[in-house]
Amino acid sequence: MTQDEKLKRDLRSYCAFLIKEYGIIYPPTDPVIPALFAIHKDMQLNNQKNADIAFRIHEAAAKVEPRVFQLNSFKAAFGFQLGIAAKWTLWGGMLLGFAWLATWVWSINADLKKAKMIIESSKKTVELIQKVRIDNAGYYYIDFVAAKRGTIKNFHEFTKVDKNTVRVYLGKDSISTRY
Repeated sequence: MTQDEKLKRDLRSYCAFLIKEYGIIYPPTDPVIPALFAIHKDMQLNNQKNADIAFRIHEAAAKVEPRVFQLNSFKAAFGFQLGIAAKWTLWGGMLLGFAWLATWVWSINADLKKAKMIIESSKKTVELIQKVRIDNAGYYYIDFVAAKRGTIKNFHEFTKVDKNTVRVYLGKDSISTRY
């Protein structure tokens, strides 16, 4: 196959491409076709080179990781430092807010536990309050019957009334009417 036959075949296939792609009908013998074909081939080669260059630029940009910033003016450096300070302030504020929220939830939970304990122990407290007496000097006291087998703990302010009873002093009535 000679160069001339290959060129004629390429021109015919280019004319078929023009009809198929754009609907333009040119006969292969038209004098404009060789110029259009040459332009088409140059543009294909140019597009391929541009795609290759773009790929290489993309690869090089992916490898670049800027670690050092060159700030050439005071305003740029100040803005950069201000941005860093704002970032740390926001993160610190969010951390402090989270800590405050956790402490607040914990304190509410602790208060609920205390309230439940008070409610559960109120029945025993009512019984204990009913046993409180006032002596002649105006002091409140409760008489406890001593437990068996040495289970009595030492009290700070108490008197032993008799062999089986211990009196624990709870405090003095501030508005005592007794003498």
